[in-house]
Amino acid sequence: MLRLLISATVLFILPALPAISQVRDSLRYIVQMESGDSFRGNLVGYTDSTVTVETEFGDVTIPKRLISSFIPVDGPFIRRPHHFLMPSASPTGPGGFISNYELGFLYGGFGLGYGATITAGATIIPGIALRSQVFHVGAKFTIERSPEYELAVGASYTFLTLDHPYAHIYAVGTFPLGTGRYSGMLFYRAVGPEEAPVALQAFDYDTTRFTIFYTGSLGGAFGFDAPAFGRDDIRWVGEIWNNDFTKPENTVSMLGVRVTNDQLSADFGLALFTAPFIVPVTSFTWRF
Repeated sequence: MLRLLISATVLFILPALPAISQVRDSLRYIVQMESGDSFRGNLVGYTDSTVTVETEFGDVTIPKRLISSFIPVDGPFIRRPHHFLMPSASPTGPGGFISNYELGFLYGGFGLGYGATITAGATIIPGIALRSQVFHVGAKFTIERSPEYELAVGASYTFLTLDHPYAHIYAVGTFPLGTGRYSGMLFYRAVGPEEAPVALQAFDYDTTRFTIFYTGSLGGAFGFDAPAFGRDDIRWVGEIWNNDFTKPENTVSMLGVRVTNDQLSADFGLALFTAPFIVPVTSFTWRF
């Protein structure tokens, strides 16, 4: 009897899901309430003291004093230049951002209109000599923008200590699917050694020595972010990277959740390496 009830419920709900999703996708604003709650909607009418908002469950009339703002869905909630670390094809501009990854890597960028995005970053690990820190600069050019997809090409230059520079070129495409955003990227290591011996010395402790192996040249990545728990200010964020298509063991994946508003966001998740081991990951971003 219980199985029959569950099956009947599923059969009843499934046909309605595309219609609900279609209605939700047509709602172009996040209605931010003074209480901190938010929901999707379109403004369809107003008086001196109230506004009428179309929602996925019908029209509602709300006193103006209870509403903080209307934020475009395709604005800060979706159009970000990255998923977590992976660049999307979306431009940064107009405006820019400052991020802090793992509390030790400062990263920022700005947009030149809706085309070029310039980024740079560096680690700030106390006690490590400046020449042994990690530095990064990059440029991305969004060459195609439409409601169906975006395309971009870019290049980055990363120093794993000043003795070991790596240059990459890449192409990335981003497209919406339902209320989520998905990207696929191909990248090529144009400059950089296959073996990079690194020596680090923090304060007066013994020197730590290890070797970074980067044997492939062609790699790829897939990333996404999508609303979680039916909210646009809480999003799932995920990525999968592989720096050498001939070696599946060179794969790392990440899954986390992003809490965001129109200017600030915080990401919390886990990264899985094929060694295997799991590392907690965090980032904090301010957009301006």
